[in-house]
Amino acid sequence: MSVKAVIYFTEVSEKYLHKNMGHMIGEKLLATGLYKEYGLKLAFEPRAAGEHGKPFLTLQPKIHYNISHSGKYVMCIIAGEEVGIDVQEHKKVNYERMLNRMVPADMVREILESDQMEKAFFVQWVLREAYIKWTGEGLSKDLRKIPMDKGSYMMLEMEEGYSGAVWSRDPLELRWVHEEIQLP
Repeated sequence: MSVKAVIYFTEVSEKYLHKNMGHMIGEKLLATGLYKEYGLKLAFEPRAAGEHGKPFLTLQPKIHYNISHSGKYVMCIIAGEEVGIDVQEHKKVNYERMLNRMVPADMVREILESDQMEKAFFVQWVLREAYIKWTGEGLSKDLRKIPMDKGSYMMLEMEEGYSGAVWSRDPLELRWVHEEIQLP
């Protein structure tokens, strides 16, 4: 059984790049998606946060969402069950140091010695981020101990230089909706 989900996404316009506007644009995507999918106005939907800060709609227990932004992309997934999404622009980082905090020890060398090391690194990054966003555990969870056999995940097809992933309890049937977001 698959659950229907929709990803509303946009590219941040040049004038907003590097201005920390991702969160605001994500909120606009959420507002647009809620209205188009359910006829709900975000301004009139009270929200609360779970134990580790994951927001939810208090009066709409059957509507779940998650937002991610990196580089020029902002994405908001809306689904009928808990869901996590992560997108990452590929940037040079200290791969070995981050891998030691992110994956089990036996995977560190395997990834560092991979022919496509950067891609393998970012696949693990977005999968693990999407997982902790799905469960709502956030960074309270040791990323090295994520059970890769719990729930259902999929990699998102992204342009070169980006990786994205979605995680949920059940497999998702995804629909993509591109939106042009204008900020006042």
